[in-house]
Amino acid sequence: MRAASKAARGLPGARGLAVLFALLAIILPGGHAVFDDLSGRLREKTFDSYQSVSPRDLDMSRMAVVAIDEVSLARFGRWPWPRERVAALVDAVTRSGASAVGLDVFFSEPDDGPGGAQGDASLAGALARAPSVLAMSLDPDAGPLGLEEKAGWTVVGLDPGSAEAVPGGIAPLPMLADAVAGLGIVRVLPDRDGVIRKVPLIWAEGQEGQSRLWPALSMEMLRVAQDAPGYTLRLEGLPTDAVRVGGLTVPLGEDGRIRIIDTPAAVPHVSAASLLEEGQADGLDGRIALIAVDAAGIDQYHLTARGGHRLGADIHAILMAQMLEGRYLFEAPHARAIERGMFLGGSAMLLLILSVLARRPLLAGLLSVPVILAPLAIGAFAYASRDMLLDGVQPAAGLLVAGAAGGYMLYREAERRRSMLQKQFSQFLSPEVVKHLAATDAVAALRVEDREISAMLVDVRGFTAMSSSLGSDKTVTVVNHFLEIANREIFARGGTIDKYMGDAVLAIWNAPLEVADHADRAIDCARAIISAVSSGNAQLQASGLPGIDVVATVESGVCSVGNMGTEQRIDYTAIGPAINMVARLEVETKKRGEPVLIGPGAAARTRFALEPLGEVHLRGMEAPCTVFRPA
Repeated sequence: MRAASKAARGLPGARGLAVLFALLAIILPGGHAVFDDLSGRLREKTFDSYQSVSPRDLDMSRMAVVAIDEVSLARFGRWPWPRERVAALVDAVTRSGASAVGLDVFFSEPDDGPGGAQGDASLAGALARAPSVLAMSLDPDAGPLGLEEKAGWTVVGLDPGSAEAVPGGIAPLPMLADAVAGLGIVRVLPDRDGVIRKVPLIWAEGQEGQSRLWPALSMEMLRVAQDAPGYTLRLEGLPTDAVRVGGLTVPLGEDGRIRIIDTPAAVPHVSAASLLEEGQADGLDGRIALIAVDAAGIDQYHLTARGGHRLGADIHAILMAQMLEGRYLFEAPHARAIERGMFLGGSAMLLLILSVLARRPLLAGLLSVPVILAPLAIGAFAYASRDMLLDGVQPAAGLLVAGAAGGYMLYREAERRRSMLQKQFSQFLSPEVVKHLAATDAVAALRVEDREISAMLVDVRGFTAMSSSLGSDKTVTVVNHFLEIANREIFARGGTIDKYMGDAVLAIWNAPLEVADHADRAIDCARAIISAVSSGNAQLQASGLPGIDVVATVESGVCSVGNMGTEQRIDYTAIGPAINMVARLEVETKKRGEPVLIGPGAAARTRFALEPLGEVHLRGMEAPCTVFRPA
């Protein structure tokens, strides 16, 4: 983090990134109430996607749905059936050896068919002979259930009477309720998008402070199948809350609801028609059987997490299979804090990457990708290895937005640097070279490094005496005339103007852009400037100014090249033996009367024909060196 802070201080765009990450952290899920509802829905969609991409198989070998299906209705008449026929179906399931028989059908009113009370009595008898469970429902607009509980409750912890309770509900006929071994609640609570994701296992009925607890139909069938007398409820308002029924301990989670594992495993179905015709079925022995109507337009099909529609009885069967296996999907403890931590940690990493590598955008982008994808990988790993739900999508989306915005900020910063570069070097480089620098890794090209270059110094001969007689205005005109010629010829050959030195110009080649023939370009430029100055004298003389003569020197060698200076002033320049040599050779041109002198380094690297002029002793040089002139 100290590295990120240091980088942020050194880069204006990084400070904007830090502010951006902070703002996103505020609005990340759980960070602001306005976004809680939306983030909650997005989180559930993420959890749905986990089940869609990697669904969980459940063992359905102990479950069965006895379906009053289209075939059954075609053979035995439309629904509702007479109670005697339902009783016959219950007896057939009981004879088949089912460990529990649940009826996902409401019998809240007397039979209005021809059998009347006799039909109700027949059904009550069949229910009494079976380990049976009847469904009932809670409804805030209905009156009290008015039924005796079938199971006792032992509560450890908080008083369940303080829980939110539903004042009434829809109960089965007292005759039927008295006959069964269990009563369970069936009530649908879909999310706002219509998907059934969670089901409460315990319901409270009555008024607050005087409520009674009722189990969900699925849990009551497990109790009856185990012949357990009641439930033990640990209720402390913690993620460790659980209910024990028989030999099973079922965690309730923070909201007291169990999440449905939308398994691809099929729930076994047995047609009610075959049971009624044959009297029993071998496939039901030892299974928990749930009788339900499975016909379009009669029973309701519910949308589940993987996008399919399931019969309500199938959902109860899945819940029972989950509880028997001890297989649950719960959000990770402190999930919101973990998700925010993933975002904040990723933000710090992105800030570090985008700041430190601001001038290497491709590498910064490549390193940012795993940081952005890390929350997705963590969420997927938690689900795959622990059946634990953790939303990695929203932190990853936040990091993607932050990374994209950060990349844009750094792009703007890079454009600012390019603009500054163009402004700084447009006077010393040709427009083509400046454009190329701005489009490439200009910073890498402009760093200080040792590089072989060719240097050229061109100077006006006799300028001091001439300037003393011309006056300042005319002197400036002559100098500008010379500099214009020198700039044109240097730029035409891809050279870099190192500096102006009064009536002299120092230029270099092979920096900042590399050129293989730098010695040739420097020598050719020197000759071109001398020729252009000679041709331009007529223009000077026509303006009443004296003509000028120039001399040039060229040398090649390894020099230190790059931006040098202080915070107050920095220049792109070169220092080294080749620079010193052209300055010494410039004095020698006056002694020998040669317009162009070329040092031994440039002579060794050029393709031009040269004529040696012998050895010379230059000031500051320990050994003599051979100098050349163009042939």
